[in-house]
Amino acid sequence: MHFDHDIAILGAGISGLTSAHALASAGHDVVVLDRRQTPGGRIHTERRDGFLVEHGPNSLVSPAPGAEALIEALGLAGARIERGARVRRRYLVRDGRAHALPLDPLGFFSSNFFSLRGRLRLLAEPFIRPEPGDETVAAFINRRFGRELMDYVFDPLVGGLYAGDAEWLSTAALFPHLKRLEREHGSVVRGVLAARRAGRGGFDPGQRRLFSFAGGMASLPARLMETLFGRVRFGARVEAVEALREGFRLKLRQGDQMATLRARSVVVALPAYAAARALAPLSADAGEALAGIAHPPLAVVALGFRAADIAHPLEGLGVLTPKVEQRSVLGMLFSSTLFAGRVPDGHVLLTAYVGGARQPELALLPREELEALVLDEARDLLGVRGTPVFSSVRYWRYGLPQPDLGHERRVEALHQLESEWPGLFVTGNYLSGVSTAACIDAAFSAAERVLKAAGPAGRIQAAICR
Repeated sequence: MHFDHDIAILGAGISGLTSAHALASAGHDVVVLDRRQTPGGRIHTERRDGFLVEHGPNSLVSPAPGAEALIEALGLAGARIERGARVRRRYLVRDGRAHALPLDPLGFFSSNFFSLRGRLRLLAEPFIRPEPGDETVAAFINRRFGRELMDYVFDPLVGGLYAGDAEWLSTAALFPHLKRLEREHGSVVRGVLAARRAGRGGFDPGQRRLFSFAGGMASLPARLMETLFGRVRFGARVEAVEALREGFRLKLRQGDQMATLRARSVVVALPAYAAARALAPLSADAGEALAGIAHPPLAVVALGFRAADIAHPLEGLGVLTPKVEQRSVLGMLFSSTLFAGRVPDGHVLLTAYVGGARQPELALLPREELEALVLDEARDLLGVRGTPVFSSVRYWRYGLPQPDLGHERRVEALHQLESEWPGLFVTGNYLSGVSTAACIDAAFSAAERVLKAAGPAGRIQAAICR
């Protein structure tokens, strides 16, 4: 049977581009299809008037072996920049104001931000009996650490990382290491201490090393595109994947025209809601599982100010807002502090996140109302006195995936789909984490599975390091 390409990869986000780069480097004929006209998916960097705004992921977190190997292979190591030296604290809102907290966990949990009762409850964690099975993040943290830690640490963390609601998201999906520590040691605290005694570190978010690129996160998909020259077709929407006696036929819509493409193997690296439509002809169960993953809308609002017009020192990552504080933003990044080169001299940049699962209706407000809402929050929490000299708003109609308590069953349905249809592979940010590094790792894993099934032309790790 004639095939147009060995491997068709659906989606030109970081997952699809990484899989394509790995497979092309291993000697395979690949084509990448995407309905949009630009690469990167949720990675979206805007440069305007001397400001650099990240409307999607703003950084990577080291250590990230897969991502760092890819960066090295792409020749981007020299463009890498570490977080700014002025990132010394994190800020959380309590009782209507932003409190500065140390980055190190010991200082964080021993600070006066937490009540004596809350700190004593934390000490009781090793004596809490483990529970089998998955739980919501709220149920797990309330049970093990108490309500205060849930309300003022994990709820804002879930809101900041996932634009989600801890009351219905899965602990096994969002924080699998916590469930593993409980399962293996009977206690999260005992598990962390055991890991440190063994020299393996532990759950230590204060020690994360954030990094990006001088030209922003868009540098990564841009460099991947250079390695895939001629292999990416934009404006091609995949309506359906159909199985043939050998390989697959893709139904494509390009403008008003319909077309078909035949490939021996298919890697589906689309967002869950788009993958649901494409895969439904092969498996109603898989299509239903993917369609059931919520993606509440999210708005990203960036405001630039003269540095003299902000009273706050902005010496930190940013400020997160717990749900119990009833604020109108999920949080604000101190973007000009986080990485150098984001603003003109004498200016600062704040990037706020609005909506998500907590208040989806706010993400749909008109631009002027969103800017006014964020400006009011910045004045109240950070002492902004002037008006913005720069503004930019990005609407994400479909925000980040929200893995709930049914997520493990959805993942199993996708594994079953791959088993039923050899040559079909699925990857994406809804499987193993929304971070860029997690997407890269999952994309490499998908490429490894393709090579194993199609006949290896060299393992992926060797291929990307050529």
